Amino acid sequence: MPSTAFEPKIVPDPPVWPQSVVTVVGNPKAGSRTAAAAASVAELLASELGTPYRIDELVDLVTIAPAIFQGETASEADRTALDSAIELAASASVLVIATPVYKGSYTGLLKSFLDVLPPQALAGAVVVPVTVSAAPSHKLLADQHLRPVLAELGASVPVPGVILEERDLEDLQVVLASWLRTNAGIIQATTIALQPVAEPTPLR
Repeated sequence: MPSTAFEPKIVPDPPVWPQSVVTVVGNPKAGSRTAAAAASVAELLASELGTPYRIDELVDLVTIAPAIFQGETASEADRTALDSAIELAASASVLVIATPVYKGSYTGLLKSFLDVLPPQALAGAVVVPVTVSAAPSHKLLADQHLRPVLAELGASVPVPGVILEERDLEDLQVVLASWLRTNAGIIQATTIALQPVAEPTPLR
């Protein structure tokens, strides 16, 4: 069920719209089809929103897994990479979060990353879940399990996720075109509504 929390932040210097679409991939395999699908969703969505798409704003969590699981015992380089990923996700106005359906839910790698985010880290962000399943009977499970965690972190999820089966990856552009026609306008309106607003100038 789509959920939206309209609580725009009041900040001294609000960011300028448009902003890029940040992507987080929770597949524990490097170079996965989940990552490729997430990149396609982010790129097409950015185009629809009139925002820049930058590949360096795709966080493939498998590359920072040591820091996620080892914490303070991880190398300094790994901890720095994790801190950068957390900052990038927390600062996003539009965030694509992708995972395969793994043992009836989303991956432990993605859950562990979400667990290290600060409370309400995704407040003000519009999140688009992307899930990839091998079997039709499992296709909704990861999305259903992911949404409560996103809500706990303050995210707004105003549209249905991109729910993919592996066979959809062969004609991904066709599948995404249909999803974008239905949902891009809602995402844009919600994102703009949640944009941080400037602090009022005190009267002299």
